[in-house]
Amino acid sequence: MKLNNVLLLVVSLMLSLLAAEIGLRIGGIAYPEFNRLDPLLGWSPRPGIEGIYAIESRTHISINSEGFRDIDHARDKAGHVLRVAVLGDSFAEGREVALKATFWKVMENGLSACLRPEGMSAEVLSFAVNGYGTAQQVLVLEHRVEKYAPDVVLLAAFTGNDIANNSRAIDGHPGRPYFRLESGSLRLENEHLRTASFRMKRLWTDIKHGAFNALRSVQVMRQAYSAMKARLKYRDLSVADQLTAGLSGKLYRAPEDEAWQNAWAITEALMARAAESSRKMGARFVLTTLSNPIQVTPDLDLRVTAAQELGVDDLLYPDRRLASFGRNSGFEVIALAERLAARAVGGSVRFHGRESFAGGHWNENGHRVAGEILAQELCDILR
Repeated sequence: MKLNNVLLLVVSLMLSLLAAEIGLRIGGIAYPEFNRLDPLLGWSPRPGIEGIYAIESRTHISINSEGFRDIDHARDKAGHVLRVAVLGDSFAEGREVALKATFWKVMENGLSACLRPEGMSAEVLSFAVNGYGTAQQVLVLEHRVEKYAPDVVLLAAFTGNDIANNSRAIDGHPGRPYFRLESGSLRLENEHLRTASFRMKRLWTDIKHGAFNALRSVQVMRQAYSAMKARLKYRDLSVADQLTAGLSGKLYRAPEDEAWQNAWAITEALMARAAESSRKMGARFVLTTLSNPIQVTPDLDLRVTAAQELGVDDLLYPDRRLASFGRNSGFEVIALAERLAARAVGGSVRFHGRESFAGGHWNENGHRVAGEILAQELCDILR
Protein backbone atom coordinates (compact mmCIF):
# COMPACT_ATOMS: atom_id res chain seq x y z
CA MET A 1 0.00 0.00 0.00
CA LYS A 2 2.86 2.36 0.91
CA LEU A 3 4.62 1.61 -2.41
CA ASN A 4 1.43 2.44 -4.31
CA ASN A 5 1.24 5.80 -2.56
CA VAL A 6 4.83 6.58 -3.48
CA LEU A 7 4.23 5.62 -7.11
CA LEU A 8 1.08 7.73 -7.16
CA LEU A 9 3.03 10.71 -5.77
CA VAL A 10 5.80 10.30 -8.36
CA VAL A 11 3.34 10.00 -11.25
CA SER A 12 1.38 13.03 -10.02
CA LEU A 13 4.57 15.06 -9.72
CA MET A 14 5.69 14.06 -13.22
CA LEU A 15 2.30 14.94 -14.69
CA SER A 16 2.34 18.30 -12.91
CA LEU A 17 5.80 19.09 -14.27
CA LEU A 18 4.73 18.00 -17.74
CA ALA A 19 1.67 20.25 -17.54
CA ALA A 20 3.85 23.12 -16.35
CA GLU A 21 6.29 22.60 -19.23
CA ILE A 22 3.46 22.55 -21.77
CA GLY A 23 1.89 25.66 -20.26
CA LEU A 24 5.18 27.58 -20.23
CA ARG A 25 5.81 26.69 -23.86
CA ILE A 26 2.32 27.74 -24.89
CA GLY A 27 2.84 31.00 -23.02
CA GLY A 28 6.27 31.55 -24.60
CA ILE A 29 7.91 31.78 -21.17
CA ALA A 30 11.59 30.81 -21.03
CA TYR A 31 14.56 32.09 -19.03
CA PRO A 32 17.41 30.21 -20.72
CA GLU A 33 21.13 30.37 -20.16
CA PHE A 34 22.13 32.61 -23.06
CA ASN A 35 25.91 32.26 -22.92
CA ARG A 36 28.35 29.42 -23.43
CA LEU A 37 32.09 29.05 -22.90
CA ASP A 38 34.25 30.16 -25.82
CA PRO A 39 37.93 29.20 -26.38
CA LEU A 40 38.77 32.56 -27.96
CA LEU A 41 36.62 35.02 -26.02
CA GLY A 42 36.02 33.22 -22.72
CA TRP A 43 32.27 33.22 -23.25
CA SER A 44 29.83 34.16 -26.00
CA PRO A 45 26.07 34.01 -26.63
CA ARG A 46 24.60 30.81 -28.04
CA PRO A 47 23.55 31.28 -31.69
CA GLY A 48 19.81 30.99 -32.26
CA ILE A 49 18.71 30.96 -28.62
CA GLU A 50 15.87 33.20 -27.42
CA GLY A 51 13.96 33.82 -24.24
CA ILE A 52 13.21 36.36 -21.53
CA TYR A 53 15.89 38.44 -19.83
CA ALA A 54 14.56 39.68 -16.49
CA ILE A 55 17.33 41.17 -14.38
CA GLU A 56 16.79 44.95 -14.52
CA SER A 57 13.71 44.73 -16.72
CA ARG A 58 11.73 42.14 -18.62
CA THR A 59 12.76 41.84 -22.27
CA HIS A 60 12.53 39.18 -24.96
CA ILE A 61 16.02 38.46 -26.27
CA SER A 62 17.02 36.71 -29.50
CA ILE A 63 20.58 35.77 -30.43
CA ASN A 64 21.30 35.69 -34.15
CA SER A 65 23.06 32.94 -36.09
CA GLU A 66 26.40 34.72 -35.69
CA GLY A 67 26.05 34.64 -31.89
CA PHE A 68 25.14 38.24 -31.07
CA ARG A 69 22.02 40.04 -29.87
CA ASP A 70 20.87 41.35 -33.23
CA ILE A 71 18.98 40.28 -36.33
CA ASP A 72 20.78 38.25 -38.99
CA HIS A 73 22.65 40.29 -41.59
CA ALA A 74 23.72 39.27 -45.08
CA ARG A 75 27.48 39.13 -45.43
CA ASP A 76 27.43 41.04 -48.72
CA LYS A 77 26.67 44.73 -48.38
CA ALA A 78 24.37 46.58 -50.78
CA GLY A 79 25.99 49.44 -52.69
CA HIS A 80 23.72 52.11 -51.22
CA VAL A 81 24.33 51.04 -47.60
CA LEU A 82 26.71 52.52 -45.04
CA ARG A 83 27.49 49.68 -42.65
CA VAL A 84 28.42 50.36 -39.01
CA ALA A 85 29.79 47.65 -36.71
CA VAL A 86 29.25 48.27 -32.98
CA LEU A 87 31.53 46.76 -30.35
CA GLY A 88 30.83 46.90 -26.64
CA ASP A 89 29.70 45.16 -23.47
CA SER A 90 26.31 44.82 -21.79
CA PHE A 91 25.59 48.55 -22.17
CA ALA A 92 25.75 48.20 -25.94
CA GLU A 93 24.10 44.78 -26.01
CA GLY A 94 21.19 46.46 -24.24
CA ARG A 95 19.29 43.49 -22.84
CA GLU A 96 17.34 45.87 -20.62
CA VAL A 97 15.36 47.28 -23.55
CA ALA A 98 13.66 45.93 -26.66
CA LEU A 99 15.88 45.51 -29.70
CA LYS A 100 14.34 48.47 -31.53
CA ALA A 101 14.99 50.68 -28.48
CA THR A 102 18.75 50.02 -28.23
CA PHE A 103 20.91 53.06 -28.89
CA TRP A 104 22.41 51.49 -32.00
CA LYS A 105 18.97 50.87 -33.53
CA VAL A 106 17.96 54.44 -32.70
CA MET A 107 21.28 55.55 -34.22
CA GLU A 108 20.63 53.46 -37.34
CA ASN A 109 17.32 55.25 -37.93
CA GLY A 110 18.82 58.70 -37.36
CA LEU A 111 21.84 58.01 -39.53
CA SER A 112 19.62 56.67 -42.33
CA ALA A 113 17.60 59.90 -42.22
CA CYS A 114 20.84 61.87 -42.50
CA LEU A 115 22.04 59.81 -45.48
CA ARG A 116 18.71 59.72 -47.32
CA PRO A 117 19.31 62.87 -49.41
CA GLU A 118 22.39 61.13 -50.84
CA GLY A 119 20.43 58.01 -51.73
CA MET A 120 22.09 56.05 -48.90
CA SER A 121 20.89 54.26 -45.78
CA ALA A 122 22.60 52.96 -42.67
CA GLU A 123 22.85 49.37 -41.49
CA VAL A 124 24.13 48.83 -37.96
CA LEU A 125 25.44 45.44 -36.87
CA SER A 126 25.93 44.81 -33.16
CA PHE A 127 28.81 42.64 -31.95
CA ALA A 128 28.38 43.65 -28.30
CA VAL A 129 28.36 41.02 -25.53
CA ASN A 130 27.67 41.36 -21.82
CA GLY A 131 30.78 41.44 -19.66
CA TYR A 132 33.29 41.99 -22.45
CA GLY A 133 36.27 44.25 -21.82
CA THR A 134 38.22 46.01 -24.55
CA ALA A 135 40.42 42.94 -25.02
CA GLN A 136 37.46 40.78 -26.01
CA GLN A 137 36.02 43.58 -28.14
CA VAL A 138 39.29 43.78 -30.10
CA LEU A 139 39.28 40.00 -30.59
CA VAL A 140 35.70 40.17 -31.87
CA LEU A 141 36.72 42.93 -34.26
CA GLU A 142 39.66 40.97 -35.62
CA HIS A 143 37.98 37.57 -35.82
CA ARG A 144 34.28 38.20 -36.43
CA VAL A 145 33.72 41.63 -37.98
CA GLU A 146 35.93 41.93 -41.05
CA LYS A 147 33.88 39.55 -43.23
CA TYR A 148 30.96 42.00 -43.02
CA ALA A 149 33.09 44.78 -44.56
CA PRO A 150 31.96 47.64 -42.28
CA ASP A 151 32.47 51.24 -43.33
CA VAL A 152 32.60 52.41 -39.70
CA VAL A 153 33.61 50.61 -36.50
CA LEU A 154 32.08 52.18 -33.38
CA LEU A 155 33.60 51.00 -30.10
CA ALA A 156 31.25 51.82 -27.23
CA ALA A 157 33.35 52.02 -24.07
CA PHE A 158 31.66 51.81 -20.69
CA THR A 159 34.31 53.44 -18.53
CA GLY A 160 32.57 52.14 -15.42
CA ASN A 161 34.31 48.79 -15.78
CA ASP A 162 36.03 48.51 -19.17
CA ILE A 163 39.35 49.86 -17.89
CA ALA A 164 39.28 47.52 -14.90
CA ASN A 165 38.22 44.59 -17.11
CA ASN A 166 41.46 44.98 -19.08
CA SER A 167 43.64 44.33 -16.03
CA ARG A 168 44.12 40.83 -14.69
CA ALA A 169 45.42 42.33 -11.42
CA ILE A 170 42.23 44.38 -10.87
CA ASP A 171 39.60 42.27 -12.59
CA GLY A 172 40.92 38.77 -11.94
CA HIS A 173 38.25 36.99 -14.01
CA PRO A 174 39.38 33.35 -14.41
CA GLY A 175 37.58 32.88 -17.73
CA ARG A 176 38.53 36.07 -19.57
CA PRO A 177 41.39 36.53 -22.09
CA TYR A 178 43.75 39.37 -21.26
CA PHE A 179 46.47 41.30 -23.04
CA ARG A 180 49.65 42.48 -21.40
CA LEU A 181 52.12 45.10 -22.55
CA GLU A 182 55.54 43.71 -23.29
CA SER A 183 58.18 46.20 -24.50
CA GLY A 184 55.37 48.45 -25.69
CA SER A 185 53.57 45.70 -27.63
CA LEU A 186 50.37 43.89 -26.74
CA ARG A 187 50.62 40.15 -26.09
CA LEU A 188 47.53 37.99 -25.75
CA GLU A 189 47.27 35.85 -22.63
CA ASN A 190 44.71 33.14 -23.29
CA GLU A 191 46.60 29.95 -22.46
CA HIS A 192 44.02 29.12 -19.78
CA LEU A 193 41.36 28.94 -22.51
CA ARG A 194 43.31 26.37 -24.52
CA THR A 195 43.84 23.73 -21.85
CA ALA A 196 42.29 20.27 -21.63
CA SER A 197 40.55 21.30 -18.41
CA PHE A 198 38.87 24.23 -20.18
CA ARG A 199 37.70 21.92 -22.99
CA MET A 200 36.25 19.52 -20.42
CA LYS A 201 34.59 22.38 -18.55
CA ARG A 202 33.12 23.65 -21.81
CA LEU A 203 31.76 20.19 -22.64
CA TRP A 204 30.24 19.82 -19.17
CA THR A 205 28.61 23.26 -19.20
CA ASP A 206 27.18 22.59 -22.67
CA ILE A 207 25.57 19.42 -21.33
CA LYS A 208 24.38 21.13 -18.14
CA HIS A 209 23.02 24.20 -19.91
CA GLY A 210 21.43 22.04 -22.59
CA ALA A 211 19.43 20.22 -19.92
CA PHE A 212 18.60 23.48 -18.14
CA ASN A 213 17.47 25.17 -21.36
CA ALA A 214 15.15 22.24 -22.06
CA LEU A 215 13.38 22.49 -18.67
CA ARG A 216 11.39 25.70 -18.48
CA SER A 217 9.91 24.93 -15.08
CA VAL A 218 13.44 24.81 -13.67
CA GLN A 219 14.23 28.09 -15.44
CA VAL A 220 11.22 29.74 -13.80
CA MET A 221 12.31 28.55 -10.35
CA ARG A 222 15.85 29.86 -10.86
CA GLN A 223 14.50 33.18 -12.14
CA ALA A 224 12.29 33.56 -9.06
CA TYR A 225 15.29 32.87 -6.81
CA SER A 226 17.51 35.33 -8.72
CA ALA A 227 14.86 38.07 -8.57
CA MET A 228 14.42 37.62 -4.82
CA LYS A 229 18.20 37.62 -4.29
CA ALA A 230 18.58 40.85 -6.27
CA ARG A 231 15.82 42.59 -4.31
CA LEU A 232 17.40 41.61 -1.00
CA LYS A 233 20.86 42.72 -2.17
CA TYR A 234 19.84 46.27 -3.11
CA ARG A 235 16.78 47.03 -1.00
CA ASP A 236 18.65 48.88 1.76
CA LEU A 237 21.05 50.86 -0.46
CA SER A 238 20.76 54.64 -0.51
CA VAL A 239 20.27 56.32 -3.88
CA ALA A 240 23.91 57.46 -3.80
CA ASP A 241 25.07 53.87 -3.26
CA GLN A 242 22.76 52.60 -6.00
CA LEU A 243 24.36 55.05 -8.43
CA THR A 244 27.87 53.76 -7.70
CA ALA A 245 27.10 50.07 -7.09
CA GLY A 246 29.75 47.77 -8.50
CA LEU A 247 32.02 50.57 -9.77
CA SER A 248 35.40 51.64 -8.41
CA GLY A 249 35.89 55.27 -7.45
CA LYS A 250 39.46 55.04 -8.75
CA LEU A 251 38.28 55.41 -12.34
CA TYR A 252 37.36 59.08 -11.70
CA ARG A 253 40.91 60.31 -11.11
CA ALA A 254 44.37 59.88 -12.58
CA PRO A 255 45.75 56.45 -11.61
CA GLU A 256 47.89 56.50 -8.51
CA ASP A 257 48.88 52.84 -8.19
CA GLU A 258 50.68 50.52 -10.59
CA ALA A 259 47.67 48.28 -11.26
CA TRP A 260 45.49 51.17 -12.46
CA GLN A 261 48.35 52.77 -14.40
CA ASN A 262 48.84 49.47 -16.19
CA ALA A 263 45.09 49.06 -16.76
CA TRP A 264 44.93 52.45 -18.45
CA ALA A 265 48.04 51.77 -20.54
CA ILE A 266 46.61 48.46 -21.78
CA THR A 267 43.21 50.04 -22.47
CA GLU A 268 44.73 52.78 -24.59
CA ALA A 269 46.96 50.33 -26.43
CA LEU A 270 43.93 48.14 -27.18
CA MET A 271 41.98 51.11 -28.52
CA ALA A 272 44.90 52.09 -30.73
CA ARG A 273 45.00 48.50 -31.99
CA ALA A 274 41.24 48.57 -32.66
CA ALA A 275 41.71 51.75 -34.68
CA GLU A 276 44.54 50.21 -36.70
CA SER A 277 42.65 46.95 -37.29
CA SER A 278 39.64 48.97 -38.47
CA ARG A 279 41.77 50.93 -40.91
CA LYS A 280 43.27 47.72 -42.29
CA MET A 281 39.79 46.45 -43.13
CA GLY A 282 38.91 49.74 -44.77
CA ALA A 283 36.70 51.07 -41.97
CA ARG A 284 36.73 54.36 -40.10
CA PHE A 285 37.21 53.90 -36.36
CA VAL A 286 35.18 55.95 -33.89
CA LEU A 287 35.21 55.63 -30.10
CA THR A 288 32.25 56.61 -27.97
CA THR A 289 32.41 56.77 -24.19
CA LEU A 290 29.09 56.00 -22.50
CA SER A 291 27.91 57.18 -19.08
CA ASN A 292 28.10 55.87 -15.53
CA PRO A 293 24.96 56.33 -13.41
CA ILE A 294 26.48 58.81 -10.94
CA GLN A 295 27.80 60.98 -13.81
CA VAL A 296 24.33 61.69 -15.20
CA THR A 297 21.93 61.55 -12.27
CA PRO A 298 19.43 64.44 -12.37
CA ASP A 299 20.37 65.20 -8.76
CA LEU A 300 23.31 67.59 -9.13
CA ASP A 301 23.95 67.54 -5.37
CA LEU A 302 24.65 63.79 -5.53
CA ARG A 303 27.17 64.33 -8.33
CA VAL A 304 28.91 67.12 -6.43
CA THR A 305 29.01 65.12 -3.19
CA ALA A 306 30.43 62.06 -4.96
CA ALA A 307 33.17 64.17 -6.56
CA GLN A 308 34.03 65.83 -3.24
CA GLU A 309 34.28 62.46 -1.49
CA LEU A 310 36.70 61.30 -4.19
CA GLY A 311 38.70 64.51 -4.01
CA VAL A 312 38.10 65.48 -7.65
CA ASP A 313 36.50 68.47 -9.35
CA ASP A 314 34.04 66.36 -11.32
CA LEU A 315 33.42 62.78 -12.46
CA LEU A 316 34.57 63.08 -16.08
CA TYR A 317 38.25 62.08 -15.85
CA PRO A 318 37.93 58.84 -17.86
CA ASP A 319 35.90 60.52 -20.60
CA ARG A 320 38.33 63.42 -20.98
CA ARG A 321 41.37 61.14 -20.93
CA LEU A 322 40.00 58.95 -23.71
CA ALA A 323 38.90 61.96 -25.75
CA SER A 324 42.43 63.35 -25.50
CA PHE A 325 43.93 59.98 -26.37
CA GLY A 326 41.72 59.72 -29.43
CA ARG A 327 42.71 63.16 -30.67
CA ASN A 328 46.39 62.33 -30.24
CA SER A 329 45.91 58.95 -31.94
CA GLY A 330 44.04 60.25 -34.97
CA PHE A 331 40.51 58.95 -34.39
CA GLU A 332 37.25 60.63 -33.40
CA VAL A 333 35.79 60.29 -29.91
CA ILE A 334 32.14 60.99 -29.07
CA ALA A 335 31.90 61.53 -25.30
CA LEU A 336 28.33 61.10 -24.10
CA ALA A 337 28.48 61.48 -20.31
CA GLU A 338 28.85 65.27 -20.18
CA ARG A 339 26.07 65.76 -22.74
CA LEU A 340 23.71 63.40 -20.96
CA ALA A 341 24.56 65.05 -17.64
CA ALA A 342 23.67 68.48 -19.02
CA ARG A 343 20.33 67.20 -20.29
CA ALA A 344 19.51 65.43 -17.02
CA VAL A 345 20.33 68.07 -14.41
CA GLY A 346 17.33 69.51 -12.63
CA GLY A 347 14.92 67.29 -14.52
CA SER A 348 12.93 64.20 -13.68
CA VAL A 349 14.13 61.96 -16.53
CA ARG A 350 16.71 59.35 -15.60
CA PHE A 351 18.93 57.66 -18.13
CA HIS A 352 19.92 54.69 -15.97
CA GLY A 353 17.97 52.15 -13.96
CA ARG A 354 14.31 51.88 -13.21
CA GLU A 355 11.76 53.05 -10.65
CA SER A 356 13.09 50.82 -7.87
CA PHE A 357 16.82 51.17 -8.58
CA ALA A 358 18.67 54.32 -9.68
CA GLY A 359 21.84 52.63 -10.95
CA GLY A 360 22.57 49.92 -13.47
CA HIS A 361 22.32 50.06 -17.24
CA TRP A 362 20.70 52.58 -19.53
CA ASN A 363 16.93 52.47 -19.66
CA GLU A 364 14.94 53.43 -22.77
CA ASN A 365 15.57 57.13 -22.14
CA GLY A 366 19.31 56.60 -22.00
CA HIS A 367 19.37 54.52 -25.16
CA ARG A 368 17.12 56.94 -27.04
CA VAL A 369 19.07 60.10 -26.24
CA ALA A 370 22.46 58.42 -26.74
CA GLY A 371 21.31 57.03 -30.10
CA GLU A 372 20.11 60.44 -31.24
CA ILE A 373 23.39 62.11 -30.26
CA LEU A 374 25.48 59.41 -31.92
CA ALA A 375 23.47 59.57 -35.14
CA GLN A 376 24.01 63.33 -35.41
CA GLU A 377 27.69 63.13 -34.48
CA LEU A 378 28.41 60.32 -36.94
CA CYS A 379 26.50 62.20 -39.62
CA ASP A 380 28.74 65.24 -39.04
CA ILE A 381 31.91 63.10 -38.99
CA LEU A 382 31.06 61.34 -42.25
CA ARG A 383 30.13 64.47 -44.23
